[in-house]
Amino acid sequence: MLFKLDLEKYNFKEYKAFDVNLISIDPRVRDMCAQNLCGFYGRNHMCPPSIKEIDEWKKEIFNFNNAIMVTKVYQAESSYDIEAMIEGSKDFQKTLSGLREELSNEYSYSDFLLLGAGACLICEKCSILDDKPCRFPDKAFPSVEACGIDVMSLSKKAGVKYNNGKNTITYFAIIFYN
Repeated sequence: MLFKLDLEKYNFKEYKAFDVNLISIDPRVRDMCAQNLCGFYGRNHMCPPSIKEIDEWKKEIFNFNNAIMVTKVYQAESSYDIEAMIEGSKDFQKTLSGLREELSNEYSYSDFLLLGAGACLICEKCSILDDKPCRFPDKAFPSVEACGIDVMSLSKKAGVKYNNGKNTITYFAIIFYN
């Protein structure tokens, strides 16, 4: 598959192709989710412990030969600006949802994998809280970290800027493809 989408239209700060072999998947990264600092651990279908185990992610991720890391940067009033973080997260997820829809129109789901940032926010209330299956399994996507990938380390290896300045929030996603 040749990746032929126009990523410019998504207003990403950066998008950069990199070799999948730069990725190391570490269960300790995913284990940080269990600290539940975000409040979604066990409360979202796309978060641990509900998603696949690390070994399954390794198999799936390394089935792909290519990857593109994309970022979007959002301004905040301070590093504690929770409102800006939430709004940025919602906008980033909306962008990734549009990207995923375009990818699924162009390719079959087995031809690509999209990993996003943070918990899935498609539904106002995740159906996991009612002990029901995901309402939109073809639209939802887990976060890079929930799959055991250290974004900070990978961004350095891939040549993607991790810190974009004072009072900014940078969100990362990865598109895997062959």
